[in-house]
Amino acid sequence: MARLRDARVLRAAAVAAVVLVLAGLLLQREVLAPDDGDAGVVSDGARPAEGELAPDFTLTTPEGEPIALSDFRGKTVVLNFWATWCPPCRAEMPELQQVWEERGEGRDLVVLAVDVEEGADAVTEFVENFGLTFPVALDADGSVADRYGLPGLPSTFFIDARGVLRSQVLGPVFGELLEAGIAAADAGGEAPSPTSARPPAR
Repeated sequence: MARLRDARVLRAAAVAAVVLVLAGLLLQREVLAPDDGDAGVVSDGARPAEGELAPDFTLTTPEGEPIALSDFRGKTVVLNFWATWCPPCRAEMPELQQVWEERGEGRDLVVLAVDVEEGADAVTEFVENFGLTFPVALDADGSVADRYGLPGLPSTFFIDARGVLRSQVLGPVFGELLEAGIAAADAGGEAPSPTSARPPAR
């Protein structure tokens, strides 16, 4: 009889432990998880494949002017998704600005920086503080980020002059990664892809 009672107590304790673990996981997910603005972009959507046309989109600049990816057909495009709160995004901006100054501004390359889910005021302040002069667009509802299947920020897509995606870096893009991505897009995909294994910021 004592053994039966002990077995029942152990079974009840095991069930209680499982219930507590499940409740804790639910609490963490629903209550303690950070707000979307702090968590980064997480998408279940499929990313566009290299060798396919990059999905076109039309957004607005912080000044309210429309801007479309297809506006830059005929140029190599460095399409960078970012946010002002993201430290790796902030760190890579000077190199993107340098590339723009060297090859952009009316020449054969454009850097198009798409801010994800932030307001115009915050983005304008950031752009002014960093002295950025390349085009910036606002993906206010995150719909373009979803179409590109972003796992996090930053993420950068290198698109050739015909609008074909040639390579992508899912995470910070610095130095050789940036150079290789541009080279792949310039060459129409003949250069090796610089796809990064580094995890993006969350």
